[in-house]
Amino acid sequence: MGQEINKAEKQDLLLVVQAIGSDLEHTQVRMIASANADMLFHYWKVGHFILYLQKKEGWGSKVIDNLSKAIRSKYPDKKGYSTRNLIYMCQFAKVYPMEILLEVGKVEKQLNSTSVDNVLQLTNELNQFTQEPLAQIQATGNLGDIITQEPVAQLGEISEVLSVIYQHDINQIEDIFKQSAVVRTNWASHVILLNSKLPLGERYWYITQAVANGWSSNVLQMQIETNLFARQITAKKVSNFSVRLPKPQSYLANYLMKDPYIFDM
Repeated sequence: MGQEINKAEKQDLLLVVQAIGSDLEHTQVRMIASANADMLFHYWKVGHFILYLQKKEGWGSKVIDNLSKAIRSKYPDKKGYSTRNLIYMCQFAKVYPMEILLEVGKVEKQLNSTSVDNVLQLTNELNQFTQEPLAQIQATGNLGDIITQEPVAQLGEISEVLSVIYQHDINQIEDIFKQSAVVRTNWASHVILLNSKLPLGERYWYITQAVANGWSSNVLQMQIETNLFARQITAKKVSNFSVRLPKPQSYLANYLMKDPYIFDM
């Protein structure tokens, strides 16, 4: 009898361990996805801040180089602030201003059909949509005091500058950014996409495919170089395709963890 109870207890323990382990795995995925989104949002904000200073102070590449040295001197254990990476942050902000993020979000909602014709139509629409960041500065003159203040010393926090640029509370800006497709891939893949000079629609498509298929950065690079979009979508060689980004699952966590910058943060 005691042995039977022991077996039952072991079975119960096994079920409890499985339940706890499943929740642990889901929690780890959420933590990794959240860390990736936070890091990308930080890079996006820094990129906007530098772009703003370039407009306001006439900053050039040499200033960025000096900025990189100063940051690395103050934070020697952080490796994400090389001159090259700061320039990528600026490019990241340029190609994904808030208007672009909102437009991509609209397209995602329209992807109720995974037919190639639908994908091609929507990616073409995104390809036509361009919006330079900071355009609101010259168009509306809403920056007021920030534009006319004395240089740098009175700038305040990065978040304050972003709020004035976009005329939104920083929490609203963060929500828009973190609900966008850009947070579902890692920085290493974003660098490859930035280097590719692809139009917005095709960039978005490669993001969906990289995540859905768990491509490493090297595989993403190869698919772009061999023009997978043209081979499969433009040429209509497939009848349907995975276009929706997956919900966070274990393979998404593994995909995001391939980026060393997440651990650096």
